[in-house]
Amino acid sequence: TYVVGSGQQGLSIDYALPKKSTEYPPLPEKEYPVQKRLVYSHFGCNVYHEDIAFDSSVDVHKAKVALKKAVEVTGGRLPAEHGHGTEYTAPEDAQQRWMNMDPSNTMNPGIGCTSFKRGYASCEHHGHHGDH
Repeated sequence: TYVVGSGQQGLSIDYALPKKSTEYPPLPEKEYPVQKRLVYSHFGCNVYHEDIAFDSSVDVHKAKVALKKAVEVTGGRLPAEHGHGTEYTAPEDAQQRWMNMDPSNTMNPGIGCTSFKRGYASCEHHGHHGDH
């Protein structure tokens, strides 16, 4: 809500870093100039939450993909705490588990970049959108 009415756009993201990490993942700020970067976490936990404010000229989706790659380079994982949603490709074993638990694809269509279609028809679940 920091950016509402400010002419800025925001990105909220969560990720886990390796326990040995001492710095936040770098964001290529020449390509995606940051107006404000707020990072917070749970005490004693390697899960971080970030809220980043950009001006209106930044492609926030591309900035998010760049941050995801920066997290992965450090050995971190994304998402960390709030699930895969429909934006992040889940590991193959997780996708298969969901398909086995919900063969009709009724409960969470598109989760982890699985198909949005009934019964996973035309299941093109790899590289759906968001993390390529």
